[in-house]
Amino acid sequence: MNNDIRLFIGKFLDLPEEIITVFENLVEYTELPPMSYLAKTGEYSTDFFIVKSGIVRSYYLNNDGKENTRALFIPGYVTGPTSAMMRNIPSELNYQTLTKVTGYRGNFHELIKLTEKHHELALFYVKTLEDAFLKAEKIILDISTLNATERYTALREKIPNIDNILAQKYIASYLNITPVQLSRIRKKMYL
Repeated sequence: MNNDIRLFIGKFLDLPEEIITVFENLVEYTELPPMSYLAKTGEYSTDFFIVKSGIVRSYYLNNDGKENTRALFIPGYVTGPTSAMMRNIPSELNYQTLTKVTGYRGNFHELIKLTEKHHELALFYVKTLEDAFLKAEKIILDISTLNATERYTALREKIPNIDNILAQKYIASYLNITPVQLSRIRKKMYL
């Protein structure tokens, strides 16, 4: 696994070698082409995914059939319908690759079983949940307090070169604005 898993775990905790090995045995390296799905609305999912490279989005369809991007997952993020897997219900969101994505896929329910056997792995799980919560809270805060230009600027700081990586419609959807509004923001920024 090329030290990827050790580096990922090390962002959260310093775990004993045998626990790292237990987690490494749980996950499998995966490559996904652009526009493929990790999970779809209405389907039961069992897998979480650690992004090594590329960008994954979560989105839902509103009543008009319009896609609304909820989150973007970049290298170092864990993604997948975690809340649905925790509650054993169908996914409420779609999880789709926007670029070629590489990373590590693991079975969520097997992870939970392992946390019951290994206290250190349970601590790691808690730390990853805390990280996901803080990232989600930041998104909510940004949506609540920043205007569209400020949100776009923050996104460009988080994902440099995003304008060359993702189609404008995905960026606009994430910012909760229209592609036309995004074009206007870009035009004002580059005058």
